[in-house]
Amino acid sequence: MPSLSHYLTEMGIHTLSFEPTETHSLKALLDHLDAEFARIQAMRPDKNDTDLLLGLMTKTHLAALEQLQQTAGKSEAMQTLFVQTLGTNHATRFTNQHQTDCILITRLWMLVLGNQNMAFSYVAEHAASTVALLFPEEKTGLSHSRAEQKRRQFMQAYYHGKDLAQRQSAQNDRTRTTSGFHKAIYCWLRRVFPGKNR
Repeated sequence: MPSLSHYLTEMGIHTLSFEPTETHSLKALLDHLDAEFARIQAMRPDKNDTDLLLGLMTKTHLAALEQLQQTAGKSEAMQTLFVQTLGTNHATRFTNQHQTDCILITRLWMLVLGNQNMAFSYVAEHAASTVALLFPEEKTGLSHSRAEQKRRQFMQAYYHGKDLAQRQSAQNDRTRTTSGFHKAIYCWLRRVFPGKNR
């Protein structure tokens, strides 16, 4: 059975750019999701893989948001301590792993939503609400803010998934049309030039 990573590759994960610091977390996340997806496929062989993928990614996204909310107070206290002890410039070197995971999961989820052609308003609302949880002290709209940059990154993943799905659909339509045309020509030739083997 195809893995979750296989489907994400088909959906265009390779078109998304990831920071060097994110690649290790992304690999660990994909390994975990592949194992979970295989388990779900085995439990639900009657279900379509695309539906299982969407369900797993939605569940994973909601779990990441919940984890982020539960650890928000501790993360904020830790960041304040880093700023007070090391200064603002050095404090930015430390990353919150829950935040990093949530960002990666959200980008993958948005890619899947785009591929599944989910409504723009639904996706945009979730991109904005996720960013509000990730960066509660910042506002979107200001192009230089981290919140706005991440919101745009989420929407970019959605558009990448949607665009690739539309191109694949158009390619499949062209293939079906060409195949139908060739079949019609073949049938016409068989009628006009009947063979000995008819």
